[in-house]
Amino acid sequence: MKIPVVQNKDYIIYLEYYANIHWLHADVFRWTKEVKNKFIKDLDTMQSLLNAPIYGLVDNDKLGKFGNILKFKYVTDSVGVDGNVYKIYNRSI
Repeated sequence: MKIPVVQNKDYIIYLEYYANIHWLHADVFRWTKEVKNKFIKDLDTMQSLLNAPIYGLVDNDKLGKFGNILKFKYVTDSVGVDGNVYKIYNRSI
C-alpha cells in the first residue's frame, strides 16, 4: 500500500514497503525549477529520516529521466508479473 509522506499543492511523495524494499511513488502536478528544488529537498529529508535506500520501478524513458534528476541510479531489469520488462533504479543514502 502506498503511504503519502509529503503532500503539497505541487506534488505528493509516497512510500510503499514491499518485499523488504522501500519503493518511491510520486504524483507531480506542477514542475518548475523551484518545485524541483523543493521536491529534492523533501526527498532528501524523507530519506535521511528513513535511513534506507529507496527504489523505483521505471517503465518509460520520461520516468527514467525524472529518476536521474532525483539521483536515482539504474540497478537492473526485472520482468513483472504482467510479462513486461521494467528497469529498477535505486537512490542510496
